[in-house]
Amino acid sequence: MSDQSPDQTTRNAILAAARRAATTDLTALSVQGVATEAGVSRQTVHHYFGGLKGLRAALAAEGLDTATAQDEPTRDRLIDAAVRLFSRPGSGLISIEAIAAEAGMTKGAVYHHFTDRAELLRAVARRVSPVDEMRAQILPSAGFGAREGLIAITRAYYAAMRKRADLVRNLAANSSQDPELARVVMSEMIGQGMPMMLTWFGLQVQKGNLREIDPSLVIQGLFGPVFLLIVLGPAVFDELAQIGIHPAIDNVEAYVDLLLHGAATPDSTIGGI
Repeated sequence: MSDQSPDQTTRNAILAAARRAATTDLTALSVQGVATEAGVSRQTVHHYFGGLKGLRAALAAEGLDTATAQDEPTRDRLIDAAVRLFSRPGSGLISIEAIAAEAGMTKGAVYHHFTDRAELLRAVARRVSPVDEMRAQILPSAGFGAREGLIAITRAYYAAMRKRADLVRNLAANSSQDPELARVVMSEMIGQGMPMMLTWFGLQVQKGNLREIDPSLVIQGLFGPVFLLIVLGPAVFDELAQIGIHPAIDNVEAYVDLLLHGAATPDSTIGGI
């Protein structure tokens, strides 16, 4: 005997029909076709999923790519519009309406291509993520020693972030007001780069170049000052330079040495400090 309610059974039957149709030919996915395949009426499909958009959203939630070739030009326009808005200094909290207006489209067009604001934000974060540029530097640096590798990775991170300075500042400012965006930035722009860094640290530990410590501490120490430089902007650091405080990236070799060896002299008695 099934544990599912009649409502759940009907919903699952419709979703299974939509899944079969989408894997056969996504462009041919339609409410009528799914209703026929599931043996229900069009009204029943609308009752459970609200139409074609809801069906595509449910399939996307299962991990199925529901974007079609016809969608891409408009989808890209919306992502590009969002990137432009996030790249403008002082743009403030950015809404779906603002993105649609920037793209010259309606709010409905946004929701046709993205199930919600979070999905659009994830697409923006993927578009501007420095992960691919970082990968090009991190993978070759696996053959370096720990010091040389960390210097190369830090410089690559700074170069990638500097290109996106206004965008990163706006994302950071918006994230402080928008928990949804904060989660997206963490998962798409930061979280995606973590596996590469963890692999790099693992190799260095295996080679005996680094001891086994929590690599996230080193990652925070390595990238934190660069991120701070980008977010605060050069004007702040120009002021600090007047009193002799310079960003770590200006002397990255010494900064990496500090991370690796600390500030104490080899024969110092740390416990007495």
